[in-house]
Amino acid sequence: MTDTYPDLTRSLTTPMAPPSPMLRAKRLLVETPLIQVIILAVLIIVLVSLVPAFLERPIAAVSVLTLATLLALAAMGQTLVVIIGGLDLAIPGYITFGAMIAGNATSRLGWPAWLAFLVVIAVCGGIGALVGWFCNRFRTEPLVMTLGVGVALTGGAMFLADGDYSGQPPQELRALAQLSGTTFGIPIPPVVFIVLILGILLWLFLSRTPAGRKIYATGVNPRAAGLTRVRTPLIWTSVFAISGVFAGIAGIFLTAFGSGWSASIGDPYLFSGLAAVFVGGTTFGSIRGGFTRTALGALILTVLSTIIMSQGLNEAQTRIVYGAIILGMVAIYGRERRVRDRF
Repeated sequence: MTDTYPDLTRSLTTPMAPPSPMLRAKRLLVETPLIQVIILAVLIIVLVSLVPAFLERPIAAVSVLTLATLLALAAMGQTLVVIIGGLDLAIPGYITFGAMIAGNATSRLGWPAWLAFLVVIAVCGGIGALVGWFCNRFRTEPLVMTLGVGVALTGGAMFLADGDYSGQPPQELRALAQLSGTTFGIPIPPVVFIVLILGILLWLFLSRTPAGRKIYATGVNPRAAGLTRVRTPLIWTSVFAISGVFAGIAGIFLTAFGSGWSASIGDPYLFSGLAAVFVGGTTFGSIRGGFTRTALGALILTVLSTIIMSQGLNEAQTRIVYGAIILGMVAIYGRERRVRDRF
């Protein structure tokens, strides 16, 4: 037998050669968020060199950190949706609805803050669950479905507000997100620590629980996941519900941060939220995606936006820079075979 197939026997008995340094470096860049950390460090150095006063005013650093936190919260649910291979374009609608409840319902109807949170969680989570179930059950493209739902939510929030955008969130909400807020004496708004705790819980959920592994399995190969008795309809329903809840809560905190709301308050977070997810390195059906990467992506984009504004660039130029960064990240992370297949 060994004489008949000498090449096969030799290949089975010869130890595999160690990976080349180039391959090891590539794996390190793809499997860890090292490249995002390097980019963030470089951008911080550039920001400090262009705006030396940034180090002299701690409130500036707190402002950047708070804005990045709000962006990360808005993109938290989108991260899960991208992992399972979808897109949630209803994010601006959820944010607008949450902002309307925080601004108008608390001031005009006298709702306490806890009731505002419960209503936003119930409405946004319920609508998200219906969207996820419908897309999975009827094989509807979530890109189209969520776009329509987002527009309907924005219109519904405007209808309920009846054109009144003067509502102010109560002081107990403003204290959670405004730059003057403190957390146990630390001059950082509580929303930063709230999102940090949510991020840690999400990381533990994805990496340490069977349900988290089922989410990754659904994204990598939904057919195979279904054959292994993963309840993919439940995964889709739950993930889109979570996306709606996080975006709605982000709307509450955005209103508290700015002490007011408008019909377009959620619009910037559609593009920037997606950018944070992709810049962080989470791609469709990714087994390495997660909120840690999205948080780094949010920090990168916020620092980059600060640099751009300090140089007097306009919104169009900002979007060009964002697009170039996204293309670069897709070029790095989109070359994996399973990701190319999803694209």
